[in-house]
Amino acid sequence: MFNNHQSKQDRFAFLKAIASGQSAPVVESSFPEIWKHEVDKPLIGIIIGFSSFEHERFGLQETVIVELENGQHVSAILNNYLSNGMQYQRAEPGDYVLIRLLGKEKGTNGSVYNKFELVVQKVQ
Repeated sequence: MFNNHQSKQDRFAFLKAIASGQSAPVVESSFPEIWKHEVDKPLIGIIIGFSSFEHERFGLQETVIVELENGQHVSAILNNYLSNGMQYQRAEPGDYVLIRLLGKEKGTNGSVYNKFELVVQKVQ
Protein backbone atom coordinates (compact mmCIF):
# COMPACT_ATOMS: atom_id res chain seq x y z
CA MET A 1 0.00 0.00 0.00
CA PHE A 2 2.27 2.88 1.22
CA ASN A 3 5.99 2.44 1.89
CA ASN A 4 6.82 4.68 4.88
CA HIS A 5 10.46 3.64 4.89
CA GLN A 6 11.05 4.83 1.31
CA SER A 7 9.28 8.16 1.80
CA LYS A 8 11.37 8.96 4.91
CA GLN A 9 14.59 8.36 2.97
CA ASP A 10 13.44 10.68 0.17
CA ARG A 11 12.65 13.45 2.63
CA PHE A 12 16.29 13.59 3.73
CA ALA A 13 17.92 13.13 0.31
CA PHE A 14 18.18 16.87 -0.36
CA LEU A 15 19.74 17.59 3.05
CA LYS A 16 22.18 14.71 2.65
CA ALA A 17 23.23 16.06 -0.77
CA ILE A 18 23.95 19.45 0.83
CA ALA A 19 25.88 17.84 3.68
CA SER A 20 28.01 15.84 1.25
CA GLY A 21 28.73 18.90 -0.91
CA GLN A 22 26.80 17.58 -3.92
CA SER A 23 24.25 20.39 -3.78
CA ALA A 24 24.22 23.97 -2.57
CA PRO A 25 21.60 25.05 -0.07
CA VAL A 26 18.88 27.39 -1.26
CA VAL A 27 19.07 30.36 1.08
CA GLU A 28 16.54 33.15 1.12
CA SER A 29 18.52 36.20 2.13
CA SER A 30 16.89 39.11 3.89
CA PHE A 31 19.56 41.34 2.37
CA PRO A 32 19.06 42.61 -1.18
CA GLU A 33 21.76 42.14 -3.77
CA ILE A 34 24.28 45.00 -4.00
CA TRP A 35 23.80 47.00 -7.18
CA LYS A 36 27.07 47.83 -8.94
CA HIS A 37 27.47 51.33 -10.38
CA GLU A 38 28.39 50.82 -14.05
CA VAL A 39 28.36 53.21 -17.00
CA ASP A 40 25.42 52.48 -19.36
CA LYS A 41 23.65 50.34 -16.72
CA PRO A 42 21.40 52.74 -14.81
CA LEU A 43 19.46 51.81 -11.70
CA ILE A 44 15.77 52.47 -12.32
CA GLY A 45 13.07 51.50 -9.86
CA ILE A 46 10.93 52.35 -6.86
CA ILE A 47 12.52 53.31 -3.56
CA ILE A 48 11.62 50.72 -0.93
CA GLY A 49 13.65 52.29 1.86
CA PHE A 50 17.02 53.44 3.11
CA SER A 51 19.60 51.62 5.19
CA SER A 52 23.23 51.74 6.23
CA PHE A 53 26.00 49.40 7.24
CA GLU A 54 29.45 49.68 8.77
CA HIS A 55 32.21 48.89 6.27
CA GLU A 56 35.49 47.79 7.86
CA ARG A 57 37.55 50.07 5.61
CA PHE A 58 35.24 52.93 4.61
CA GLY A 59 33.13 53.31 7.76
CA LEU A 60 29.40 53.97 7.72
CA GLN A 61 27.88 53.47 4.25
CA GLU A 62 24.39 54.77 3.44
CA THR A 63 22.27 52.79 0.98
CA VAL A 64 18.98 53.02 -0.85
CA ILE A 65 16.90 49.88 -1.34
CA VAL A 66 15.21 49.84 -4.75
CA GLU A 67 12.67 47.51 -6.33
CA LEU A 68 13.46 46.96 -9.99
CA GLU A 69 10.85 46.54 -12.71
CA ASN A 70 11.22 42.74 -12.47
CA GLY A 71 10.44 42.81 -8.73
CA GLN A 72 14.01 42.19 -7.58
CA HIS A 73 15.27 44.28 -4.67
CA VAL A 74 18.77 45.77 -4.83
CA SER A 75 20.79 47.97 -2.51
CA ALA A 76 22.85 50.84 -3.93
CA ILE A 77 25.60 52.47 -1.90
CA LEU A 78 25.20 56.24 -1.82
CA ASN A 79 28.27 58.44 -2.10
CA ASN A 80 28.05 62.02 -0.75
CA TYR A 81 26.65 63.38 -4.01
CA LEU A 82 23.88 60.77 -4.19
CA SER A 83 23.08 60.99 -0.47
CA ASN A 84 22.85 64.78 -0.60
CA GLY A 85 20.79 64.57 -3.80
CA MET A 86 18.34 62.17 -2.15
CA GLN A 87 17.91 64.63 0.73
CA TYR A 88 17.63 67.67 -1.56
CA GLN A 89 14.98 65.97 -3.71
CA ARG A 90 13.23 64.68 -0.56
CA ALA A 91 13.36 61.06 -1.74
CA GLU A 92 11.15 58.70 0.22
CA PRO A 93 9.78 55.16 -0.11
CA GLY A 94 7.38 54.88 -3.03
CA ASP A 95 9.20 57.46 -5.18
CA TYR A 96 10.69 56.47 -8.51
CA VAL A 97 14.45 56.79 -8.84
CA LEU A 98 17.09 56.83 -11.56
CA ILE A 99 20.78 56.58 -10.64
CA ARG A 100 23.15 56.62 -13.58
CA LEU A 101 26.95 56.57 -13.51
CA LEU A 102 28.10 58.94 -16.24
CA GLY A 103 31.79 58.11 -15.94
CA LYS A 104 34.92 59.59 -14.41
CA GLU A 105 35.58 63.32 -14.22
CA LYS A 106 38.52 65.37 -13.07
CA GLY A 107 37.78 67.90 -10.34
CA THR A 108 39.20 71.42 -10.18
CA ASN A 109 41.81 70.18 -7.69
CA GLY A 110 42.93 67.45 -10.10
CA SER A 111 41.33 64.51 -8.29
CA VAL A 112 39.25 62.03 -10.30
CA TYR A 113 35.73 61.15 -9.16
CA ASN A 114 32.66 59.26 -10.39
CA LYS A 115 30.03 61.56 -11.92
CA PHE A 116 26.40 60.56 -11.41
CA GLU A 117 22.96 61.63 -12.56
CA LEU A 118 20.21 61.34 -9.95
CA VAL A 119 16.51 61.80 -10.67
CA VAL A 120 13.80 61.30 -8.07
CA GLN A 121 10.23 61.36 -9.35
CA LYS A 122 7.79 61.98 -6.55
CA VAL A 123 4.66 59.86 -6.33
CA GLN A 124 1.60 61.97 -7.15
